[in-house]
Amino acid sequence: MNKVMENKKYILLFVLPAFLIYLCFSLIPIIYNFIISMYSTDLMSPGIFVGLKNYISLFTQDDIFWQALGNNMLMVIGSLIAHMPLALLFANILFNKIKGSRFFQTVFFLPNVISGVAVGLMWSFMYNSQFGLVNEFLSLIGLGRFSQDWLANPKTAIFAIIIVVMWQYVGYHMIIQLAAMKNIPSSLYEAAEIDGASKWKQFTNITLPLIKNVLRIDAVLIITGSLKYYDLVAVMTGGGPNHATELMSSYMYYRGFRTLKYGYASAIGVILLALCVLSLVISNIAFKSEDIQY
Repeated sequence: MNKVMENKKYILLFVLPAFLIYLCFSLIPIIYNFIISMYSTDLMSPGIFVGLKNYISLFTQDDIFWQALGNNMLMVIGSLIAHMPLALLFANILFNKIKGSRFFQTVFFLPNVISGVAVGLMWSFMYNSQFGLVNEFLSLIGLGRFSQDWLANPKTAIFAIIIVVMWQYVGYHMIIQLAAMKNIPSSLYEAAEIDGASKWKQFTNITLPLIKNVLRIDAVLIITGSLKYYDLVAVMTGGGPNHATELMSSYMYYRGFRTLKYGYASAIGVILLALCVLSLVISNIAFKSEDIQY
C-alpha cells in the first residue's frame, strides 16, 4: 500500500475523479459567474459588456444591497454569539459526562436534521400574531403588551429570524466541539485533578487551548453559513417586509429570477464569495495557534 501511495501516478488517478467533479461544479461556475457579472444580460439575449458598472451600481446606487449586507452582518454576529459560546458551554457540560448525556446530544442536534423549509414554516406559525405560541407565551407570563406580528414588523423581523437560526444550528456546532474535546487524552485531566485544578482551570488551561484549531474551523463554518442563509428567509418573510429581512443570497435571487438582471445578480454572488474568503482569512488570524503535541 505504501508503494502505491508513493507513486504520483496512482495518487493522481485517485484524486482525478474528485477534482473533475470539483472543477465542473465549483471552479468553472465561479469563473463563469465572474464573467457574467461584467455583462448586462438576461441570459436570453446577447449581453452587453459593462465592465465594473454592476459593482459600481451596487455600492453607490443600491440601498437594498446595503440593507441586505447589513442584515448578513447581523446574522454573522448573532450566529457567532449563539453558536460559539453557547455551543462551547453545552459541549463542556456534556463532556463532563452528566447523566443522560447521549439523550441531550440527540435533542440538541435534532433541529439541524430538519429541513430548513419545515423549520421556517413551523416558526412562522409560532410567530403568528393570531394563534402563535410566542405571543401566547408572552400573555401567559404577563407580558402580553409586547405581543405583535413579529415577522411583519420591520424592526423585529430580522431578529426573529436570527433566533430561529440560533435554535436550529447550535446543536450542530456543539457536536463539533464536543467531538474535539473527546479527542483530548484523559490523562491530562487526571493529572490536573491530582494537582488540585478546578473544572474552570481545566477548561481554560487544557480544553480551550487543545480545541483551538477546531474552533477556528467552526468559526469559518458559522460565518460562511451566516453569509449564505436563504431558505429560512425565503419561507418566513420572502425578504420582506419592504426588504427588511433581505439577505445577499435572497437579494441575488430577487435580482436574477424576478428582475432578470443576471449580470447584476452575479455581481452580488462575486461579492458574497469575496466575503466568505475574507472570513476564512480573518478566522485563521483570530484563531492562530501552534500545533500542540501530547
